[in-house]
Amino acid sequence: MDKLSILNGRYGIAVTALKDLYKDLGSFRLTMLTPALYGSGVSELAATLDGYFRELGVECSWRKIEAGHDFFVLSKKISDALCLSMNCVSKAELERFAEAAACLEVPSDCDILYMHDFHALIAASKIKGIKKVYRCHFDISRANKEVWDFLKPYIECCDAVIFPSAQSHRRLNREADYILPSIDPCSVKNTFVEREESLKVLKEYDIPLGKPIILQVSRFDRVKDPFGLIDVFKEVSSEIPSTLVYAGGFAPDDVNAAALYEELKLYAGNRKDIILLSINRRDYEIAALQSAADVVVQKSFSESFGLSITEALWKKKPVAASDVGGIRCQIINNKTGLLCGDKAGFIFNVKRLLMDKALSLRLATNGHEYVKEHFLITRELKNHAEVFKKIV
Repeated sequence: MDKLSILNGRYGIAVTALKDLYKDLGSFRLTMLTPALYGSGVSELAATLDGYFRELGVECSWRKIEAGHDFFVLSKKISDALCLSMNCVSKAELERFAEAAACLEVPSDCDILYMHDFHALIAASKIKGIKKVYRCHFDISRANKEVWDFLKPYIECCDAVIFPSAQSHRRLNREADYILPSIDPCSVKNTFVEREESLKVLKEYDIPLGKPIILQVSRFDRVKDPFGLIDVFKEVSSEIPSTLVYAGGFAPDDVNAAALYEELKLYAGNRKDIILLSINRRDYEIAALQSAADVVVQKSFSESFGLSITEALWKKKPVAASDVGGIRCQIINNKTGLLCGDKAGFIFNVKRLLMDKALSLRLATNGHEYVKEHFLITRELKNHAEVFKKIV
């Protein structure tokens, strides 16, 4: 049975209209391009879309950007400048990036080239005869002006430009579309793992069973404020004995992740109640950790969306998250979760969720229903059909 039929049968999600939308588009070849094939929300989202596009009759392929270490060092600096307003990229580095980016091999054996993030924009601008879609996965509302001005002309040359929301981008001299990410409830990662099975995973990673678990799932990146997360946990655990689990990954294009992981281990010290897990391509284990968690947190400086929040809400987990970017699209404060401002607010809200079980249950139940209504893959596929219709 295909996954669209499962969505229809298991969750009562009508898919006939969606199939008709794609049938009306006719035949076209779509190639998606991402910086890496695993290790980030972008790659997970692309993998989900790839499967469903194929199921809907689109001739789809998915490839990663082939580039060397130096290219990704520069692209990481640009990423930080876009989402953290950091003045961390010199004019000379932008010029070096432009030179390297222009030499990338970009697929042209397609009708639509769908670029996730900025890495291939310059090379793609040189290709004629195909349609180009650029999708930004950052909240760039506070992007460094020099870096934004550098990328803007290449973005504006695309046939379609997609941002997560109207609040997450800078002004363009052209129309933009808005598509929030989504999850696939048929995937292993979005399966609720029953207690008996999740306990096996907790034991595998030496996570104590007798205390509440506070969980953050995100790649090892400073934008996720991992040091601030540890500081919050130390305050919370001094009053409510608990365990912090930070389950992160190493995307191949993120050249700083391994070093940051080592920094975090030093910062956490020898505390047995702070567990840092390096997990790549372990979807079942992530699902088990989310299913077993008492509170899920996302303490980010910037976030265009935050798929791990959606995953936790889908599993009916109470969430406390930073009041930034696309997180606000998922967390309606005191209805589907708790939004947190400063460090003190984060500490207060995590304590509330640990102590007030009725509050946690209400938020978790509401959060699940909100995801079902707004953030399942069928809605995103409909959004894509509307974009493709404009350019095919």
